[in-house]
Parts: sequence; structure tokens; C-alpha cells
Amino acid sequence: MLKCCVVGLGKQAQSDHIPSIVESKDFHLVGVYDVDVSAVDFVSQATCSIPAYSLDEVVALSPDVVIVSVPHDQYLPIIRRMANEGIHIIKEKLFAISIHEANEIIDAARGEIFIGVFSQRRFNPIFCAFEQMRRHIGKIYSIEGKYVMNINRLDNGWRARKSAAGGGALIDMGYHYIDLLVWHFGVPDSVTARISRANRIGQEYDVEDTANMLFDYCLSDSYEEKTIGNIIISRVYPFKEEKLSVYGTDGYIELQRGLIRRMNSRGEEVERLASKRGWPSAFTNQLEFFAKEIRSGKRCGPTTGHEHLKHIATLEAAYASDRSHTSCNPNTYLAKFTK
Repeated sequence: MLKCCVVGLGKQAQSDHIPSIVESKDFHLVGVYDVDVSAVDFVSQATCSIPAYSLDEVVALSPDVVIVSVPHDQYLPIIRRMANEGIHIIKEKLFAISIHEANEIIDAARGEIFIGVFSQRRFNPIFCAFEQMRRHIGKIYSIEGKYVMNINRLDNGWRARKSAAGGGALIDMGYHYIDLLVWHFGVPDSVTARISRANRIGQEYDVEDTANMLFDYCLSDSYEEKTIGNIIISRVYPFKEEKLSVYGTDGYIELQRGLIRRMNSRGEEVERLASKRGWPSAFTNQLEFFAKEIRSGKRCGPTTGHEHLKHIATLEAAYASDRSHTSCNPNTYLAKFTK
């Protein structure tokens, strides 16, 4: 088993990562660390792991892997330290907040350290079923996504500050849907994004709360022959909804958090797969995948940092599009990464 430490003991770590580690047959939790001493003591007692009160104490435990879940602006120093010690890294999304940071992370790994990025939808049976169904809907011509929710206070915590979060709804919530696009369709050829802020009256935050991203995939040299799409991301909608609809010449697919169904061209349901519970197996399955990659010596592949360079390039293009009020090609930004 791979000896593992968890760095950052917030909600994500306690509700998802640590239970998955405990369930996994590939990882053994040896220690936990957070700047909040009370969280360290509580989690270490609950998991029978060793409390660590500094990164030095984490290193002293000689883990094979650290799982890191901290505010976005705190990842880089931790990754550098662990990489210098020869410790592999699995981090919560997103991979980086900019191209510059992504290059620094890759340089820190030196091609020797495995860096995995949690993208649990890729290991959820509902989302995995998409590839089986898509071949039956013909040529895809339109993709529509919506990921919205109602967060009462947007001025609390580190996500309210661009300096800590790197951005707002698009870079955080939207990252999941960019991951779906890259996974199933690749990097878009064009992105046009518009974002808005300050839609919670009386609250102060400097990140976007709502974003609309249009994109397209060119299918040939013909300008008319392409797949078009748009995704709406928001933290201030009056309701919560997560949905991706993909339309083809022979039917369409509706994909939600716990449901996927395929319809024919007349709108009649042909097949469906549903889950009424959560998806704890997705986290465990992803950890098992990471363990195989680490043991095999592979450093590039699905859900690793190198795959997520495509996500960062798409985000860079989206934010640049909003600033310039033009369309941008993510591949232009992808070319800026260190080879």
C-alpha cells in the first residue's frame, strides 16, 4: 500500500477524500495536516492517523503520496516542497490558476513526480456512460450546459478574493464542465466568454459570480460545418441545476448529476441510467487509478496535470475573451506551456 498524508482538512477532504482513502486498498493514511490545529487533532483521532503540525512533520512521516486540498493560492509552495522531497502529489481541482503557475508546477515535478488532479466525474458510472450513448445520436451539432446554484454569501472566505481563488464561478464551478468538454470533445477551437460580478447586492467580492461561455469545434475547413455550444455557470441563480445536453442528427443525450438518458430525434426516451445516491465509488475508483499510474511510473495521462493543461488553456482563452470582447482560440494559449 502507498503511504499517504492529507494536507488540508476542509469539507472536501473530510467528506470525500479521507473516506475514500480509508475504503481504498491501495492507500494507507499515515498522517494529516492543516493550519487549523483543532481540525488536525479531530481528524487524526477519528482516523487513527498521526497528527502533523507543519509540512516538516508531514515530510518526516515519509509518505509516498500527499493529497492536497487547500485554497488555490496555497498549492504551489506545498507542491514544490513535496516534489523536492520526492513525494507524489494528488491535488483537488483546479490544476493551476494560470499558465504561468501550471508551468511552475510542471517544472517542480521534473518529469519524475506524479501529479494527479481530482476530476471525479470521469470515474462516475453516469458520466462514463456518455461515450457508449453518443455513438447512437449521429453527428453532434450542439452542446448546451448549465451549472448554477444559489450561494447566499459570496463575500465570505478565500473564494471571494481573486488573489486567492484566481477567479470566480468560471474557474471554480466551471472547471468541472470544462473537464467534461475536454474529456469528451477535446479543446475547443474558439471560445467567447462574458462574465459579470456584483450580483449579490451589499456584498463585496472581486470575482465573477456568473459566466456565459460560448465555444465551437470546427469539423472541417468549411466555416459552417462545426459543433457549437454554450455553458452557463452561476453562483447567484435562485435554484440549483446541473445539466449537459448534447444534440445530434439522430437524437440527443441529457446528462445530469445522477441521471443520463438518450432520446431519439422525435424526443422519445430510448434508454437511461440513474443513481439515487451519491457517488463515493468515483473517488475511490479515481484513487485506485492514481495508484496504478504511480506504481507504473507513468507521469502523463488522463486526469494528470499534463491533461489538465488543456483546461487551463481553455480558461485563459475565456478570461481573455471577456477582457478583449473578442473570440479566442485556447490552442494559442496551450502552445505557451513548457514542452
